Amino acid sequence: MRVGDAKVGQIGVSTAEKIYAEIGATRTGEKVLTYCKAMWKRMQPHHPELFRPDTPNPWEGVTLKRRVKKKKGHVDREMVYAFANGAIEHGRGELAAAAVLAFEWLMRPSSIGAGYAPWTGYRASDHPDKIRLKHRKNDELALHPLEYTEVDEETGEEVLVKLYEDAEKILAQTPRYGTSIVCKKSGVLFGDGTFLAHEVREMADKIRKTDKRVPEGFSLDKCRHGGMTELEESGLTEGQGRSLSKHKTASAYRGYAKETEKRVLEATKKRFGRSEQQKNMNEIKGRKIVKKA
Repeated sequence: MRVGDAKVGQIGVSTAEKIYAEIGATRTGEKVLTYCKAMWKRMQPHHPELFRPDTPNPWEGVTLKRRVKKKKGHVDREMVYAFANGAIEHGRGELAAAAVLAFEWLMRPSSIGAGYAPWTGYRASDHPDKIRLKHRKNDELALHPLEYTEVDEETGEEVLVKLYEDAEKILAQTPRYGTSIVCKKSGVLFGDGTFLAHEVREMADKIRKTDKRVPEGFSLDKCRHGGMTELEESGLTEGQGRSLSKHKTASAYRGYAKETEKRVLEATKKRFGRSEQQKNMNEIKGRKIVKKA
């Protein structure tokens, strides 16, 4: 067993520190340190003769340097739909759908590209009023309602309230190349790599030439982060937000929403008892349609 040109039995704390120093305080460095610690601990009991008896786990002795993490940006609803409509005009409905899936239903780019949003999950016979998606990272299944019925207080009639009308307009214009909502014209998936993200960035650059609402650096990641930020700006509790995003832990959920000016203003208004958040939360933006008997 080797670490580069060195045998595992030759690795001590000082050597481990030198290896980490070469990589530096980067995300890659953090991953190397984490993986080496874990694999050393896992393999030593199985092959004790290959490891130094005087060094339990040299990677435990390496001090992790704190790095300055870059803050990921986000895009808002107007930007997302400006991109989506532009992509459709350019004949790339699948890219429009990808942006909407990331923003509205908070899907990770890797899940979208790997086919975790199939057409069979959209208004299927067993849930005609919902869209069913899966999050690849944590294997969580998400079933999002697309509409609901209520009684109109003025007319007394039962009305249908569309929740994702704009998103469904985009999906209606998305070509069905394969079983997945987002795939290549050949029906083949984009995969869980960066190809889909690259295609979206290139299309955004093209659309920006005629529509300045699409900002520089537009990406699928920013679409998802924008959706998470919208949850916070809408005044959802952490539990309500996690029920939509499907984050398993509170700490994982908290890191996504951005501290926008709107969030700061709402927090300040709440502090001084001037918030109208609850009133706004009860206002339904969806279009109401009289439900036929």
